[in-house]
Amino acid sequence: MTPPTVASPPKSDASDRTLTVGRGISLNGEINACDRLVVEGKVEAALSDCKSIEIAESGLFKGSAEIQDADISGRFEGKLTVRGRLMIRSKGKVSGEVRYGQLEIELGGQIVGHIEATTADGARHVDAAAD
Repeated sequence: MTPPTVASPPKSDASDRTLTVGRGISLNGEINACDRLVVEGKVEAALSDCKSIEIAESGLFKGSAEIQDADISGRFEGKLTVRGRLMIRSKGKVSGEVRYGQLEIELGGQIVGHIEATTADGARHVDAAAD
C-alpha cells in the first residue's frame, strides 16, 4: 500500500510578509517586521522595520513610518522617513514631517510640511518648509 502524499506547506520567504488593511477597515497600534504594508482603509500607527508602504487612493495613514520605499496614492499624515524612493501619485497627499532619499511627484500630487532630502550617507539637506 502506498502512503498518502502530503503536500508540504509553501515555503515562506521574506517577500511573503505583506500586511493589507482593506477598504473600510481601521487599524490602530504599532506595526513592525513586515516587508510591505498596503493601506486601502485607515491606519493610525507607528510603522517600523518594514521595507515599503503602499497607500491606495482610498487609504489613509496617520502616524509615523521609517521605511525604504513609499508609493502614495491616498493620504499620509505625520512623520515619514523614506530612505529610498518616495513616489506621490496624482491623487496622493503627504503632509507633516517628510524625509526622503529620492522624490517623484506626479502632476496633481501634493506634499505639505517640513521636507528634507537625505543623501546615501544619511546627511540631511532641507528642501522646503511649507505651511
